[in-house]
Amino acid sequence: MSSAVITKDTGIGMTKEVQMRIFECFYKADPSRNRSNGGSGLGLSIVKKIIEMHKGDIQVESLPKEGTEIKVILPINNPGA
Repeated sequence: MSSAVITKDTGIGMTKEVQMRIFECFYKADPSRNRSNGGSGLGLSIVKKIIEMHKGDIQVESLPKEGTEIKVILPINNPGA
C-alpha cells in the first residue's frame, strides 16, 4: 500500500529532455542561473535520493507552456495491519 502527494502548476513547463535530467546533480535547466543568483542544482537530486531511501518514487509530467505535475509516492508502513 502506498500514498501519493501531487503538486501541480500552470507555469512554463519542461521539455522531455529537461525532464530526463532534472534529478541529476548540479543540473540546471536554465543555464543563466548561477550560485550568485540562486540554486546549486542539488535540490531535486537530494529529494530523489531521500524518496528512494524510503522505498518510494517520484514522477514528473510536464509540457512546455502548460505546466508541471510532480507526484511523490511513498509506501505506507502499517505494522499493525
